[in-house]
Amino acid sequence: MEFLLSPSLVFSALLASLYGAVFHFIWGKRWRDLGIYWAVAVIGFAMGQAVFGWLGFSVFMVGQVRVLESTIVSWVCLFVAKWLNV
Repeated sequence: MEFLLSPSLVFSALLASLYGAVFHFIWGKRWRDLGIYWAVAVIGFAMGQAVFGWLGFSVFMVGQVRVLESTIVSWVCLFVAKWLNV
């Protein structure tokens, strides 16, 4: 149960949710897009955490969260989803 409420997980979820909401605010057209962009942002953020954690590379960390790297991967995933017209 501790893992579900860890500060790193909550902070990551909040950042990814913010990215999905901002992306929808700027480029979204339908309400359905909000859920899709939220899911893409969360998955992209998690991918950034996993890949750069595995590589052992970090530029800017807040606690255990690789903020810069995960943010970049999340935004790239969002733009790819928009490009693919998901």
